Amino acid sequence: MLTGKNILITGGTSALGQCLVRQAIAVQARVFFTWHKNEAAAEMLEKTGAKPLKLNLNSADAIRDAAKKICSAVRALHGVVHNAAATRDAIVENMSEDDWDSVMGANVKAPFLFTRELMPALEKAKPARIVALTSRAAVSGVYGAANYAASKAALEAWVKTLAREAGEKVLVNAVNPGFMLSEMTAKVPEKAKEAQRNLSPLKQLSNPDAAAKAILFLLSDENTQITGQVLNLESRMSWASGS
Repeated sequence: MLTGKNILITGGTSALGQCLVRQAIAVQARVFFTWHKNEAAAEMLEKTGAKPLKLNLNSADAIRDAAKKICSAVRALHGVVHNAAATRDAIVENMSEDDWDSVMGANVKAPFLFTRELMPALEKAKPARIVALTSRAAVSGVYGAANYAASKAALEAWVKTLAREAGEKVLVNAVNPGFMLSEMTAKVPEKAKEAQRNLSPLKQLSNPDAAAKAILFLLSDENTQITGQVLNLESRMSWASGS
């Protein structure tokens, strides 16, 4: 599946990121992961054999440096998961330019820069695979987070365009993992979390471990023809939501 493959996972210390790193290591992939603030989690993941890369996603220089380190360590890069994301919530009339630019930079520009810098190594994998994490907000919007919603909509468009450009050299997809408990959703009121559960016929939130398995399938040799798609993992996206 991923044995012996070289993989980059951004946002490796998030709830989903940690599942991705651990599952990839478990099948003997060589894993690089980025992190920013959660040093304790980064140290724990490093003990599994994964290689940490500390960086700020809004620093183009830091991204280029990280890409150079990866390219100098491996000949070919077989997969990238663009999992890292940022939020800076405010309604539009109260949102600053910095709020907008910071989220768009981390969620859209950073995946673009990383992919551009890593493309020579990706093309050597024949084929490589890229998965970008998106959100229901990309199609439905979300109150008080226009920057985040816009960034995910842009990311989905970028994925579909890159899939056309890369063709058979790199298979490119997006995954909406659904609403899950994480650092990003920690401040969401319990009533809102319960409402999310009730929208699902399974009466549960998305599971990071299950989401990671689906993402790693798209990253693996078993995915031979899926590209340019957005995979929705939340059950409410079907008949439960009426959409």
